Amino acid sequence: MVKYLLSNFSLDMVDEKDYTPLVQEISEEEFNNLKSDAIAVVKHPAFARLLHVPMCKQFIQLQKGDMALVVGTDGGKLDYNARFLPEGLSLKYRKVEIVEASV
Repeated sequence: MVKYLLSNFSLDMVDEKDYTPLVQEISEEEFNNLKSDAIAVVKHPAFARLLHVPMCKQFIQLQKGDMALVVGTDGGKLDYNARFLPEGLSLKYRKVEIVEASV
C-alpha cells in the first residue's frame, strides 16, 4: 500500500477498471495524523505552500490498497499565487481508498 498526499483526484489516477475509489470526508485532525508518511504529489503551488511540501507534477497510478489524502477548498478556488488561505475559503479533506470493484 502506498499513501499519497494530493491537491486533486481524478478517476484517471486509478490503474485498473476492476478497482474503485472509496471516498470519505475526514477531519483536519485525521488528515494531519494520516499525512505524516504520505508521498506528496501536490500539483497546485498554493496548496504546496500551505501544506509545506514541494510542488510535484508527477503522474501517479493508484493500485488496489493505495490511499490518497486529498485537500481541497470549500467556498471557492484557491489562487495559484496564494500564500495563505483567503477569507471566505476553508480547507476540506478527503480520504480515497482504492478497493476492488463490487459487481
